[in-house]
Amino acid sequence: MSKDYSSFPPVGISAYSDFYTVPDPKVWGDYWLKENLVKEFSTLGYPVDNLRPKVLIHLFGEPIDKVPDDVYPVLWVHSHPDWITAEILGRYRKIYCISENFSERLRSDGFDVEQLMIPTNMSPLQRDKKYDIVFVGNTKQGRMRRVVRDLGSVPYRVGIWGWGWKGLIPEEWYGGEYYENSRLNELYASSRIVLNDHHEDMRKKGFINPRVLDALASGGFVVSDSVLGMDELLDGSVPTYRDPEDLRRIIERYLHDDAARAALSERGRRIALQFTYRSICEKIIGHIESVSDTLVT
Repeated sequence: MSKDYSSFPPVGISAYSDFYTVPDPKVWGDYWLKENLVKEFSTLGYPVDNLRPKVLIHLFGEPIDKVPDDVYPVLWVHSHPDWITAEILGRYRKIYCISENFSERLRSDGFDVEQLMIPTNMSPLQRDKKYDIVFVGNTKQGRMRRVVRDLGSVPYRVGIWGWGWKGLIPEEWYGGEYYENSRLNELYASSRIVLNDHHEDMRKKGFINPRVLDALASGGFVVSDSVLGMDELLDGSVPTYRDPEDLRRIIERYLHDDAARAALSERGRRIALQFTYRSICEKIIGHIESVSDTLVT
């Protein structure tokens, strides 16, 4: 029988996409992190109230002006580690961080930080390969993303989706500003290679892009820039590149080696599917239970 959480303090979730209307919030990853967390808390029967929460979970993409006094504040650092300061951290009673390396650094500064990787809700599919290469992600201030720039001009079937790409890439590559999130696993499974990259501060500080887990969980094969800790977490299932020449060499190799691609994809899929929204929500609920006698009422 499921546990009755109806009397527990309701959680509310804040994400930076809450505060923007252009582009559409659905193009941002933290929008879907929030939506999927709300859905899973609700599925578990745990109360969610974004208007009058007693526990506020702040998905850190950028600071919020003021943490309300009448909530138990929880911080989950999933991006922009260069924006994190001691003053920001001091506002929260519980801190999670997706990077073990950065968590260790914050612990050495005296903060109680627990590593917690962003989960995936994707499920594996088998699909015919419609594309050789796909990339789903927004441009950075209207500029090319590194991995797409490094890809250069290639004679492959390429599909790119995200905000700001129109006019930056060949017209035949442009898939649109948004690819429906609930169908991303279909796209990833129908491509031989899914490209990925990281913002520089995230790459250096071990913040693995959730796109990696989504693509692997879908049954896709990922090629990425290197990020601290990714080989250890994913058991070397994601080939990483150093420069444009290296990227094109890796792509050429794996486009023509179905067996090698399938072996790494399967290894990564098994690992990625271990990171579920249910396990994350149950961990957070467990923490709320452990401090319930100290919560603001």
